[in-house]
Amino acid sequence: MKINLKYTGLILALCMLVNCANDLEEQPRGKVNDPETIYKQYANLEATVMAMYAGIRGDANWSRGFATSSYMTTMFGADDLTTQIGGNKGNFREFDSFNTSANNGAMMNLWRGCYNAILNANEVIEYSYLTIGDEAEIDNLVGQAHFVRAFSYFYLVRSWGRIPLYTSASTVATEIGLSEVDEVYDVMISDLLLAENLLPTTQNLVGLPSEGAAKALLSEVYLTQAGWPLHIESSYALAAQKAKEVIDNKGIYGYDLLSSFDNLWLREYDNSSESIFSLQYDNADGATAFHISGKASMPEAEENGWDDFFVELNFFNEFPEGPRKDATFRTNFLTSDGTTVHYTNSATKHPYYAKFRDGAVDESNPSTATFFNSASYMLFRYAEVLLIYAEAQTRADGSPNAAAYDALNQVRVRAGLSSLAGLSADEFIDAVIDEKGWELAGEGQRWYDLIRTEKVAEVAANRSSEEQVGIIGSTESDNYYAPIPDSEILLNPNLGN
Repeated sequence: MKINLKYTGLILALCMLVNCANDLEEQPRGKVNDPETIYKQYANLEATVMAMYAGIRGDANWSRGFATSSYMTTMFGADDLTTQIGGNKGNFREFDSFNTSANNGAMMNLWRGCYNAILNANEVIEYSYLTIGDEAEIDNLVGQAHFVRAFSYFYLVRSWGRIPLYTSASTVATEIGLSEVDEVYDVMISDLLLAENLLPTTQNLVGLPSEGAAKALLSEVYLTQAGWPLHIESSYALAAQKAKEVIDNKGIYGYDLLSSFDNLWLREYDNSSESIFSLQYDNADGATAFHISGKASMPEAEENGWDDFFVELNFFNEFPEGPRKDATFRTNFLTSDGTTVHYTNSATKHPYYAKFRDGAVDESNPSTATFFNSASYMLFRYAEVLLIYAEAQTRADGSPNAAAYDALNQVRVRAGLSSLAGLSADEFIDAVIDEKGWELAGEGQRWYDLIRTEKVAEVAANRSSEEQVGIIGSTESDNYYAPIPDSEILLNPNLGN
């Protein structure tokens, strides 16, 4: 079954919001007045956990969370994402051209969604000691709060660098400044170490993080901490260790690769063994439907789509042929008059993503596609854990071991590619990073891998001259981070320092 995260008036009373209060459709009126009374009841603590997921899931106003393509705005500098030159895509083009501004409204979806989740997570963590109920059930809720807080900060710190760090429900928003990147990592690591001890090995409801999810996310946090900007190289070994714990216990956690890559994107395989952490959506209620699917990732001229995002030409051209490429991209478009148009003859002359169509598109008449979908959106999957281990182990030990080759080759073989062998350490690491880009194309992860490995300038230099969006700003590390939003600095001038 799927979690249906709908919220009652009880949740509205529980949501503690600081900067983001006005961005929630529920319009709560401030902090819980008497937590010692409210949080005695287990149902109230559970309700706050549900509200925590609301932030990252999204809302009916499309103003926060991961439901729409706006959450990827800060990631458009990567070569797996680009957009059209005209229309209302200016916010995406700013990041695609490395010419960002602090008043970019689309980037606020990620900012608001993550901070909504964090502020509710702080309530759960801070007041759970008051709750009367089964200890294991309370621990599960607290573990989820630590996981979601770390997950949210991970997106924020990778996108903005120095950010406001809220770790207490009593923090006064206008009194907090920007915390350094290393401080944010300390909080994330502490949260995930706690989460893996508090969360069960499996959850009764889909979409909730488990012990294995905490270990998997921690492996990626360590991997990223080891790269730019912190360069704490000892964390490579920690990343490999955590990823290996997930791999060695995949049977306990219920994880594994699906045998066919294209099944990952079919609704009948939602919340499969490959899904480690996914957001749940329900098309019965437009407020909770998934909007990256359908029109957002379809061409406007040929299929009546929105042209929000598609793939850069050189990334597509260098993508290895095989069933994974066939399942990832759509290269022929069926127009409303029954004409089939190859992408080379289309208005944008680009392939588009096929991953996000099932459940939103009638392939016999794509022009009638919706932007609503009851999809389960995978934000972390098992293939990524395999690739994290392969890279981290090689960097930690100086050469790939048999387990690293096995991890990489599991992903490659499933993609229809041959196994690799006999590579130098540098060749192997490059192969893993390439593989991760292809495997997770369009899933919002490529940009973060490029900045932690400082490959942005190299990849940007490979951008085709046929791209609609050209590069304006610097592709060096001084321009990796998004600017702190003007709207937040207006509310709290301390964030401008």
